[in-house]
Amino acid sequence: MRVLVTRAETAAQETLRRLARDGHEAVLLPLAAPRHDPEAALEALRQKPDRLAVTSAESLRCLAELGAALAPFLALPVYAVGEATAQAARSLGFRQVQASAGDGAALAADLAALPPAKLIYLAGQPRAETLEAGLKDHGIPFELREIYRMEDIAYPPALLHKRLEGGPIDAVLLYSAETARRFLHLPLDRMDGSVFEKTRFLCISDKVGQALQSLAKDRVFVAREPNETSLLSLL
Repeated sequence: MRVLVTRAETAAQETLRRLARDGHEAVLLPLAAPRHDPEAALEALRQKPDRLAVTSAESLRCLAELGAALAPFLALPVYAVGEATAQAARSLGFRQVQASAGDGAALAADLAALPPAKLIYLAGQPRAETLEAGLKDHGIPFELREIYRMEDIAYPPALLHKRLEGGPIDAVLLYSAETARRFLHLPLDRMDGSVFEKTRFLCISDKVGQALQSLAKDRVFVAREPNETSLLSLL
């Protein structure tokens, strides 16, 4: 299958490898690029939190830019949404890492079961606010520190055509509602209509699927669980 990957370029590398191993032809079309703020990340860590919460591996990629300055903080407990984000924390050197089994709401429920402690949430912008909402619902105090921003990548029609040339796209992988919004704003009306004529749109969660309400329902599919393994099983 010819599969369009819409993740940021660095984040997409493992996805591209997985697709190649399964015999698919991957087409990379990043719809946003991260702008990291490692100084903001270091300032957050210097606030002496008892725990860190992260909902995206992009936060860990920002922390990686601290290099040796990160070392004093690697003993901090990290609570992550999903095993992939948790593994990114472990790979960076954090020694106490726990992964929630679901989304931000599930992570909030996990944190609610712990004794009170100073919690800092390292996040990006824009983002889903499910963790924040869950923490507030459970009455858990926290500090929100934004340490990166995802910025839209513009594709003029000619560049978009060059990226997608080679035949119809069988499936598009969508990892966030914001990514779905960006995809729908591409100048697709200037493309050969056959490229996306029979495309299936594969979404990592219901919230992503809801962002595609303008598309026919029989073309939108949602993963059973909010992780990439479940998403790729839809292919």
